[in-house]
Amino acid sequence: MGPHTFDQSESSLAGSLPATQLAASRILLKDGRLLAWSQYGATQGFPLFYLHEAGSSRLEAAFFDAEARRSGFRLIAVDRPGLGESDPHALMTRASCADDLLQLADQLGLSEFGILSSGAGSAIALVSAAHSPERVKCVLGVSSQLALCNARERVVCRFLRGILSTFLRCMLGLRLAFGNSTPEQYLRRLCDSLTYADRRLLDNPDIRMKLVQSASEAVRHGVSGVARDTALSLAPLNVSAASLPMPVHVWLGGVEHPAQFSSVPSFLASLPRGVLHRLGNHGRYFFWRYSEGVFTTATRILKEQGPSDNCPPTKSVRQEPEMLCRAAALAG
Repeated sequence: MGPHTFDQSESSLAGSLPATQLAASRILLKDGRLLAWSQYGATQGFPLFYLHEAGSSRLEAAFFDAEARRSGFRLIAVDRPGLGESDPHALMTRASCADDLLQLADQLGLSEFGILSSGAGSAIALVSAAHSPERVKCVLGVSSQLALCNARERVVCRFLRGILSTFLRCMLGLRLAFGNSTPEQYLRRLCDSLTYADRRLLDNPDIRMKLVQSASEAVRHGVSGVARDTALSLAPLNVSAASLPMPVHVWLGGVEHPAQFSSVPSFLASLPRGVLHRLGNHGRYFFWRYSEGVFTTATRILKEQGPSDNCPPTKSVRQEPEMLCRAAALAG
């Protein structure tokens, strides 16, 4: 969602998420840190861990809550270190985030699960799946961003990541020190960075409220976590195709800057079961309103894999583009 900050007390936006979702549960990790998570969707459904966009928070999963409940999936949304209510981790990497996720799965008693992710969270989802391919039944990514670098480019990526982290900490620190933005100013800055297809969605007050709450939660304990998490998105993805035997599906909006997603199709093509879904006239943040096709695909994947103790109830399955086009038509 981007490294924006604002004064939560000045919000004039009506409404709020349920207290059960705003309040996080936390587990104690092996190294003594606390990891925060909240639950959405169907409490008894098949578990899907949700990994948010760079610099966002677990509250981002609210965009998927209603459809996850209808489809019978339990969403377990996790704050990465230094964001929301999770303790910071000075040496955070994608591998350490994957280890945090697997520790949470162990403590929740989950022998198998899927992963749903947004934006830069998709790279962490893939690393997590590669660390435990026998437990991860599917990886689902929306508007996924993957940094793929060759050996020479990795050196440049590491250098840029260090500079970006320092720059973001300074920039965000100054913003906090010299006056935070109101939620309305935050939304204006966000809107300026979006394509027309996404800007139209911000007319919806429920979407605006969820965006404000997720961004506010991300900076609950300051800006360092946002800076470190955003800088991590520049790190090159280092997983082999052989380590990802499970189905990997990614949805990309058709009306978005292609340079941001140029590496995704080639990466998916290298996977044994990688599938790319392009969504016509939708923008990058299509899932703010339309996510039915994502859960339809997840239901079909689990049905094809056979019975599961936590499998959602079977329902009629149609092709994803048809579902999304129908939703768009109903919305006018």
